[in-house]
Amino acid sequence: MLALIVSKSAQDRLERGRGDAALAGFAFPSIIQSGACADGALKEDLQPMTDTKDLKQREEAHWAKTSRLMFTHLAVWFFFGFIIHMFVTPLNKITVPILNFPLGFYMAAQGSLIVFVVMLFLFAKQQDKIDREFGFAEED
Repeated sequence: MLALIVSKSAQDRLERGRGDAALAGFAFPSIIQSGACADGALKEDLQPMTDTKDLKQREEAHWAKTSRLMFTHLAVWFFFGFIIHMFVTPLNKITVPILNFPLGFYMAAQGSLIVFVVMLFLFAKQQDKIDREFGFAEED
């Protein structure tokens, strides 16, 4: 609605010939003159969204899946950030075969960090899949 008010004001200025200097830097005068929006659709083709109940249901289902994903990743983060480190001494009795490091030392020094980085990429990929499933994805 605000865009229509601004557009009407810009159209009035153009019609009165008050110069394009007052409108410099704005993209809407060419849109008004052509009658088209940025994506090429005419203003008459734009329809208000009428299915708000369906949108609300999609938002709730999207949030439920997003919350589940978030809490799952928080649990994995908590496990590798705190729980693993509580058991460093028993884990030190196990050695990593290739590196010959005690497992507790390795998990404290590098293992948890590797898991965190992998989790970041997994979370982004999984969240993007959820967003696309419900139609809330950002376009690349």
